[in-house]
Amino acid sequence: MAEAAHYRSARLVRMVGGVLAFLLAIGLALVLDMDYERRVETARAQTKAFADSGQHLLGEHLGVVQRAMEGVASDSEEFFATVPDRAEALISENMAGVARRQKAEIADLLFVDENGKAITPGEGDPALPAWVRDAANRESLRLGPLESRQGQWFLPIAVPAGDGRWVLARLRQSQLQVIVEHVHAGTGGVAAIADRYGKIVARTGHSPGLVGESVDGLFEPFDAAASHRVTPMDGVDRLVAVSGPEKYPLWISVGVATSTILGPWYRFAFFGICLYLAYCVGFVYLYRRVAASERAQIRELNERLQIQSQLADAERRFRLAFDKNPLPYWVFDTKTLAFLEVNEAAVRSYGYSRDEFLSMRITDIRSLQDARILERLFQTRDHGEDVEPGKVWVHRRKDGTTLDVRVHAASIDFAGHEARLVLAEDITERLRSERALTYRATHDVITGLPNTEALVEYLEHGLGDHAWYELVYIHLRGIDRVSDTFGLEVGRNVLRQVAARFAAIGSAHGMVAHRPGERFMVAITDPERRDDIVARLLAVVNEPVAVNDTLHTLDPQLGAASHPLDGRRAGQVIASAALAAHARTNAPEPIQMFEPAMAERAMGRLTMASRMRQAIDSDELSMHFQPIVDAATGAICKLEALVRWRQSDGTHVPPAVFIPLCEKTGLVLPLGRWTLDAVAKACLDLAAAGHGDLPVAVNVSAVQFQRSDVAAQVRAVLTAYHLSAHALQVELTESSLMDQERAVPALQALRAQGTHVSLDDFGTGFSSMAYLRDLPIDSLKIDRSFVVGVDTDERAASICRSIIMLAHTLGMHVVAEGVESENQYTWLSRNGCDQIQGYHVAQPMPLPALLAYLGTRPPLRPARTHAADMG
Repeated sequence: MAEAAHYRSARLVRMVGGVLAFLLAIGLALVLDMDYERRVETARAQTKAFADSGQHLLGEHLGVVQRAMEGVASDSEEFFATVPDRAEALISENMAGVARRQKAEIADLLFVDENGKAITPGEGDPALPAWVRDAANRESLRLGPLESRQGQWFLPIAVPAGDGRWVLARLRQSQLQVIVEHVHAGTGGVAAIADRYGKIVARTGHSPGLVGESVDGLFEPFDAAASHRVTPMDGVDRLVAVSGPEKYPLWISVGVATSTILGPWYRFAFFGICLYLAYCVGFVYLYRRVAASERAQIRELNERLQIQSQLADAERRFRLAFDKNPLPYWVFDTKTLAFLEVNEAAVRSYGYSRDEFLSMRITDIRSLQDARILERLFQTRDHGEDVEPGKVWVHRRKDGTTLDVRVHAASIDFAGHEARLVLAEDITERLRSERALTYRATHDVITGLPNTEALVEYLEHGLGDHAWYELVYIHLRGIDRVSDTFGLEVGRNVLRQVAARFAAIGSAHGMVAHRPGERFMVAITDPERRDDIVARLLAVVNEPVAVNDTLHTLDPQLGAASHPLDGRRAGQVIASAALAAHARTNAPEPIQMFEPAMAERAMGRLTMASRMRQAIDSDELSMHFQPIVDAATGAICKLEALVRWRQSDGTHVPPAVFIPLCEKTGLVLPLGRWTLDAVAKACLDLAAAGHGDLPVAVNVSAVQFQRSDVAAQVRAVLTAYHLSAHALQVELTESSLMDQERAVPALQALRAQGTHVSLDDFGTGFSSMAYLRDLPIDSLKIDRSFVVGVDTDERAASICRSIIMLAHTLGMHVVAEGVESENQYTWLSRNGCDQIQGYHVAQPMPLPALLAYLGTRPPLRPARTHAADMG
């Protein structure tokens, strides 16, 4: 009965207190809403009254100015009617007097015509015709757009003076500022005047920075109703009222801060809400006290039932998690080490039945060593099979196989036994995968040799910082070519055979590693065996590799560096050995030892390559041109374009230095494009100077010829600069034609579009008659090495004579380059050479010097022919 009484008391208090709280909340909300509306309506009426009074004051002020200006206009009409000869002087004098009297209001007062041009002294307004035609203006006074003059703002105003003339004045903005300052809108309130152009003319608070700005930030100029809004210019929430024009097109807006209007309301609302909350707190306190006794009586019974339920539920969940867990679970006694319980996963994983498990000890599934460790741990009461949480243990199944497991254990009380609950996580496959990944991360997949990272780890941590070792870097050039020619698998077999040879040599006295591609590294750690190992390495790299009944000979490049002489870190030693291997020297030793100068040269090449790229991109290169003359007449028949790279100190980098560098670094392609573009521009300048019939020959690198479509590049340049097909010629070296499968289509494309092709430095490369027979070549250039002794050395003369005869037989022209004497010139002309090039004719020169040379050069004396000499 007492419990029922308590229950009814709590329900009654809750019901009555809740209804009363609801009624009080409704009453408080109605009172606050009515008081809010009353205050806002009062503020709206007051704000509108402020705006209207400001508009009235503005009208009176402008009315005074209007009457003064209308008086001036009336006097002006009278002067023009009565004394037209003196009208302008009298008007000026009259306006000066009025301006002095009104100087506080206006800055200028003058008489202008219908176009705004000043009739009396003063500055007119060319825009006057546009703003005086205001059809909406109900007064004769016209208002123009606000203007800034000498750091001050003025409002142009005008009244008509008859015959299209106007009296123009500029009203000071400060007078309008005075009007808005007289409008008292309370703390945080503002007043502003805007014109019909939507610009702010004046605003309270001395805000000159806002004058002339758009009025959109203050109010809507054509909305006369009061509105509630936040002014963007200062972020103040205001109740804004706008008073529209009475006589003049000016709007006055007045904004009263809502904090001023609603301040008392906020205080009233605060105290009302506080009283309501105080009632609610008291009601809640009373209700909680009444309900506390009833909950206390029920809580004890619920707790008993809950504890029983939790125990049963915990036992059920444990049994379910234990039996159905997919990982092996068991419980063993820490004193006897006997199994007390096992789950189904343990039975499946280990092969023992449940009964067999319960008759065993945990040492029965361990190795002999692990069993002894466990017995020692539990004898010392250190139940720490998990003393090393990350330790991997080896367990044995019933069939004798083993598995790697990681054990997770906890001490429990199991049916009165001090026991350990153990979960055995099988990580056999994970460890196998990790070992495989570790192997792949440190070894090359194809050769099975350690990679560079493994070699660095061995040298730095396996040997130490103070150990001596020598690293031989081996680059076997040709393996990639074997893969491209015979297939990827053949190339891999070659790589595997070479790797096996190196492994057999270096593994016993150091370490062998493979870098991706054709590179191997052998670390020699035994100084006494160094010479023997090097000799065996040289024998291996020079021995052909047999794959699929085919012998493959490789081109080895070997370099060596030692630690710590050539580097303190393993990476530095490897880099030094690689530099030595790639350094082309004339040293007789088969293995190039590292020298510090190699690093300096490599750095110099990289620096020069970087400067060369910048020179191409920044147009720092220049073109020189060397004339080529007709051997018989001495007339210039064409030019050869030569790239020059001038340095800031006035010196030049020889082409023999930077051209090979460009070929190695791939810069020869952008250099080739730049050269064609520069030569095309030079052709235009030559044509403008009257030498458009001179073709220009451009040297094309073998790398550029093999890696790009030279015919398409030439055709594109000819089209872009509107040049004839014969304006540009191409000179190739014999190395460009080694790959005839690529060379033939490229040369045919050049011939098809009319581009002349010369074979440069003929006789110095891997010359082949097949070139001359099969390839569409137009002319041969005899290399200077044959020309230099043509007049004194019979063997050189025979070679030149044979080249000339061979070329003529095949229908080709012959050009001799490097001609530096009159005797060489005469011999070549007599023996049928078609064209001559060399310092005897002219040195290479920049385009301005070439144009001057072409305009003043007398023709060379025609060489005498052999027939003439005989006559």
